[in-house]
Amino acid sequence: MEEQHLTFSQRHAQKFNGALIEMISMALFAYGIVCSNGSDGKIALAFFGSLALCAPISGGHINPAVTLAMWLTRQISTGTCLLYWIAQLIGAFGGGFFCYMVLGQINSPMVTDLNFHWIIADLCGEALGSFSFILMILIQCNPKTTFSDKPIASITLITLSLHLSRCYTFHSGGCLNPGMAVALELFQVLKTNEIERLDSMWVFIAGPFAGAIFAVIFFKLIYSPAFNRYYKNA
Repeated sequence: MEEQHLTFSQRHAQKFNGALIEMISMALFAYGIVCSNGSDGKIALAFFGSLALCAPISGGHINPAVTLAMWLTRQISTGTCLLYWIAQLIGAFGGGFFCYMVLGQINSPMVTDLNFHWIIADLCGEALGSFSFILMILIQCNPKTTFSDKPIASITLITLSLHLSRCYTFHSGGCLNPGMAVALELFQVLKTNEIERLDSMWVFIAGPFAGAIFAVIFFKLIYSPAFNRYYKNA
């Protein structure tokens, strides 16, 4: 949460530093995703490293949907939210470009079957996966509901949550990250001219953002009050 006692220049320096580390972490995560060749374990390790890098400085969003959740819960300002989104897109696109230049390849999530029922299934998968993942982040970021106040424990739990949440999205590739999906999709289209990939890109934007919104609603209206009642009566 942003410190209210900081001076104007300190607040802006804090926002800039946070955006810069978000950009770097997104680039590293994008590179890790491509290098993983689809391995769930390697993707989790890439996320763990990126999260450990940026969490002390930016809060460790590495995902526009997570940033939206932080904004909805008033943990960051509107300006910080927009700045992080821009930094995350630049980082993901830069990471994808570096992958292509170094590895000579790029890959991105894609809805392979455009039949209506599969589009709805993939949309729900992205939303449910993001709901589960972001709910864990909200729980861990709240001092009243966190399972552990140790940073390494929180990073591990959030990484494990991402790993398990991707089980909801086996058909679409388990992105759960609008910034990563948009950047890698656009870069792959530019490099391969596979325009048809853009037909389903909205799924990877709408799904995670919807999941973030529902996670915030569930946490504030159901989880947090139930948690407080339980420990009050315990």
